[in-house]
Amino acid sequence: MNEAITMQQLELSGQLYMLFQRSASAYRDYLEGGKTYFFARILRTYNNATRELLLEKGYLLSEELQQDALALITHYDIWMEKWDDLETRMKPAPNDEFVFPNDHVFPKNAASNLEREYQRLKQHLLAGE
Repeated sequence: MNEAITMQQLELSGQLYMLFQRSASAYRDYLEGGKTYFFARILRTYNNATRELLLEKGYLLSEELQQDALALITHYDIWMEKWDDLETRMKPAPNDEFVFPNDHVFPKNAASNLEREYQRLKQHLLAGE
């Protein structure tokens, strides 16, 4: 495998790994913080960053992982449309409850596959292969 491409893939998957970790933490804060607009805005920031990174650099992923990336992008597209719609209608204050129905659940397997790719590439690099 081309070393330069492998390094780009490692960088992408590492950034995604950190964004997934931060999003998970932000989601926990949202749940524990009363599902307020304040915490929802933080979560949206990380979800949007993940979506943008996947759109910008997803071409570096294998075809299989590109399908996972597309599943995540679709989820984020739907989630953010619903988020934006509720924000426009509510005009919430930071401590207002901010909840909307969303039947399109987060594709955990897709995120797990991308996280595993980061671990695999990191091990590959450490092994000097």
